[in-house]
Parts: sequence; structure tokens; C-alpha cells
Amino acid sequence: MVENVHHLVLHVVFILFAILVSHMFMDESDRGTRGFTFTFIMMNSVVLLFTMAFPLVFSSGYVYDFKVIPFILAFLYGGKRVGIGTFIAMLIIGFLTDHVLVFLLVNYAIYGLLLIPLSYRYRRMTWKSKLILISLFYLFVPVTRSLYLVQKNEWEQLPLVVSSTAIVWVTLILSIYLIENRLEQVRVKKELIKAEKFNVVSELAASVAHEIRNPMTTVRGFMQLLQKETLTEQQKSFIDISIQELDHAQGVINEYLSLAKPQTEEYEVFSLTDTMNESVDVMSTYAVMNSISIHKHIENDLMIKGMKIEVKQVLLNLLKNAIEAIKENGEITASATRHRDGRMMVMIQDNGSGMSPEQLRLIGRPYYSTKEKGTGLGLSVCYQIVKRMKGEIKVESEVKGGTTFRIFFPEGR
Repeated sequence: MVENVHHLVLHVVFILFAILVSHMFMDESDRGTRGFTFTFIMMNSVVLLFTMAFPLVFSSGYVYDFKVIPFILAFLYGGKRVGIGTFIAMLIIGFLTDHVLVFLLVNYAIYGLLLIPLSYRYRRMTWKSKLILISLFYLFVPVTRSLYLVQKNEWEQLPLVVSSTAIVWVTLILSIYLIENRLEQVRVKKELIKAEKFNVVSELAASVAHEIRNPMTTVRGFMQLLQKETLTEQQKSFIDISIQELDHAQGVINEYLSLAKPQTEEYEVFSLTDTMNESVDVMSTYAVMNSISIHKHIENDLMIKGMKIEVKQVLLNLLKNAIEAIKENGEITASATRHRDGRMMVMIQDNGSGMSPEQLRLIGRPYYSTKEKGTGLGLSVCYQIVKRMKGEIKVESEVKGGTTFRIFFPEGR
């Protein structure tokens, strides 16, 4: 019995060591868990090969190993494709190491089918909820095996089942802890970098914006006075262009100030339904000018807590971006509904030019814009406003396939 436990502990050391080593080579890109997919697959494959090549074989022929750990981690942190790839690798290794392929195929196919929907829910859970969920899922396996052994009157195996179950469960929890800790470090690092960028923008806005606005207002006033003089059509055209460019510069400065200004007003509960309808009505004229139709699907009695003027600024900015992403004869869908998780969801979808994965990864950062004359500050302001309201923005886009913005607001109470 002691030798068997010692054999299992060696597997524990190898698995945890493999995870720690893989952390050294994981990519810290903005793609979250998808950012270290290749490294993750390699780590899973090595662990799978080791645990299946050196299993603990009991006298009656039953095999105990840790292959369930890389299998579960593959679906939870790698997604469906990585999970299916790990399943295929498991079958290949099982064939080469004299495992019973029928048992592997049937048992782990069932586990995989259960893990696919479970993985989507898992990523939205808190740390404690994740541990409870995975513990219940894993313990289902040894419990069913124990019942099978009891039915076969093979009581001598039960101590080994209990000890191996405890060791594998602890290893699974430690593996999840190490991965979650790594993801949290990456997330905090990204937040710090993003906060530093916004601080730079805020300091720049506070020190420069007001100094620029005063002379610009003076220049614009003199331009308007010149318009009243007797001028040629060409001269009037030049003045109109100058005023338009001054207004454009004024808009950029206002966006800088929106990033820099402190939040001093208190939030209030207001109707998202009314705000959404007002925003769509305001932008409808601009859409018609560009031969674009806006379809509304807005539920009644949607209430959120925040500042109405800021939420309206977010909606107008996103609607304007959607219109400008469509060259002509396009369609925009603007909807506001109650999401199944209780939050209020606003969706703005266009059938415009869309964005590449690289553009999608950078969207919302200051100074980054897909527009020729854009500054990227408009979307940066939107992200800041939604974040202050403890909301969330999700973006989906494909090149030539349009873009969908989903904004989630907590329910107003």
C-alpha cells in the first residue's frame, strides 16, 4: 500500500513540475487562456504520456493514473479544440501503452461531452465556485468506480481507490490553483499597463487641453467674423474648411478631457430603454444620410444605475462608429434586452467591413483607431465609462463580416 501511494506521489511531483515549467514559456498576449494554447497543449501531452506510460497497476489488472487531470484541464483552459485534441492523443497513447481502448473511448467520450458545456460556465465562475464544480465533477468518477467494485465484491481495492482519489483530487486542485494564479498575474499586469497608459493620457489632457482650447476659440471667432466680409467663393470655402478642422480638433480635446475628468457626480437609477430609444433616434438622421437603416429591438422597463449622459455618450459613440464602418446601403441592429444572467445587455451590430483578430485585440486602447483620422479616444472613453459602472464590453468581428458590440450593465436597484 505504501509503495502504491509513493508511486502516485511521484506522478504528483511530475505534473506540478510540468505546469510550473510551462508557465515560464506561456505567452502573455491579450488573448487570455487562448494566448498560451501551444504551450498548454505541449504540457498536457507530456503529462498525459508520462502518466499513461507509468501507471499504477493493481494485482487484479485495474489501472490507476492521472490522465483525468490533463484531460479536464484541456477542456477547461484550452477550449473544445484542445480538449478534443487531448482526447485523440489519449487514444493514441493508450493504443501504444496497452490500455483498454474501449474503456478509454467510452468513458472519456462521456466526460468530454459533459466538459464542453461545463467549460463555458466555468470561465465565468468565481474561484471558490470553480473548485466546488470541478471537485463534484471529478469525484463522480471514483464514486462510480467504487460502487462497481462493491458490486463485484472486490473490497480489497477500495483502500487504493480512496487513497488514489484523494491524491488525484489534491493534484487537480493544485494544478487549477497554479493556472488560475498565472492567469491572475497576467490579468493584473495588463490592467497595470492599461492604467499607466490612461494616467499618461490624463496628465497630458490636464496640462495641455485647456491651454489649447482658448486660442482655438479665438481663432474660430475671427474666422466667423471673416465669413461676413465680402469674399470670393474660394475664400469662403477655405474658411469653412478651417472652421471644420478647428471643430474636429475641439472634439479631440473634449475626448481627452473626458478621459481625464474625475467622477464627481453620484449615480442614479434611470431607464436604459428611454436612453437607448433617444440615442437611436438621434443617430437615425446621420444613418439615413449614409443610406443606412437602423433596426430597433428594445425591451421595456430596463433600468440601470449610472449617469444617463455618460451612457448616452457610449451609445452615440458606438452607433456612430457602426455607421462609419458601413460604406453604404448597410444595416445596423440596435437592441437592449435583459440577459439571462440578470444584467442589461445592449447590442449594436453592423454589417460593415469588420476587423481582423489583431485589430480586435487592440480595440479600446488610447491612440488606436481603425479610422484614417481617428484617435481611438472615443472608444477609450466608452470603456472607461462602462468600467466605472462595473459593466463589461464584449466585441466580436470578422473581416467583411461586420462587428457586434455587446455592453453589459448591472441591473439598477
